[in-house]
Amino acid sequence: MQSLPARVYEVDKSELEELKRVLSYDPYLDTSLIPPDIKGHVDKEKLTPEQIKEIEERDRKVAEAHKMLENSPKGKYIFARQEYQLKDGSSLGLKNEISYLYLNAPDDFLKGAEERFKNEFKTIKRASKEDEEKVIKEIKEEEEKANAGFGSIFGS
Repeated sequence: MQSLPARVYEVDKSELEELKRVLSYDPYLDTSLIPPDIKGHVDKEKLTPEQIKEIEERDRKVAEAHKMLENSPKGKYIFARQEYQLKDGSSLGLKNEISYLYLNAPDDFLKGAEERFKNEFKTIKRASKEDEEKVIKEIKEEEEKANAGFGSIFGS
């Protein structure tokens, strides 16, 4: 299995809450953009004309929302669907006022993500090579410890 490229970015803690919001947001799950399914498992022959019209209107709104998202950076570069972690700089022995974003994703996603960062954040930037290596090493060590722990739980 080929591993994806991992990158590390640093962001000032003043923007951390907004970054967390952006990282966890999936517009395709946002019911204010895409209305929830109203038809469920209903026999179409038992629907009233008003119900059919309501379902058709919902389907039209969903199609419009999907088209809008397909052409939007917020619809193309969804961090919630990628592997990422946020690390506090002080916990890594790095800058106290900085948090580090570890992002493991395909190259084309990373390029678009960096453009999105430039447009939405003032302080986020790619971490220095040294800091990036330290963050990645720490995350890999944590993963190895977690995998070893699961192995002992399941007897392998």
